[in-house]
Amino acid sequence: MSRVRLREVLRCGALEDLVPGLERVVDELVERYRPLEVIVAGSLARGEFVRGLSDVDILVVVEREVSDSERFALRSVGDVDVEVTVVSRRELEEAVAAGNPFYAEAFERGVRVYSSKASR
Repeated sequence: MSRVRLREVLRCGALEDLVPGLERVVDELVERYRPLEVIVAGSLARGEFVRGLSDVDILVVVEREVSDSERFALRSVGDVDVEVTVVSRRELEEAVAAGNPFYAEAFERGVRVYSSKASR
């Protein structure tokens, strides 16, 4: 995992207290899904995170198809909600090509905090 990238993003938003909890979440996601990539997206990646109003969006990109039951999860780290979206690489590519705003922004502007060798 690119702990440095995660810490850089959180430092910019004065959210350093969230680093240990978010590192644990990312570690758990990597262990559970064996993803190609884990991307921090949304307001945190854009540097517009507002504590008390914003949540942390995490996109987990996997090689295989994703069942509906595992597609979305909500976690919390301290006082911040963490929304996890799991998507296959194929679905992500199709959504970006179709102009889906969440996936397009995550793909183009998100912060990759984990990349497997297979995704490079």
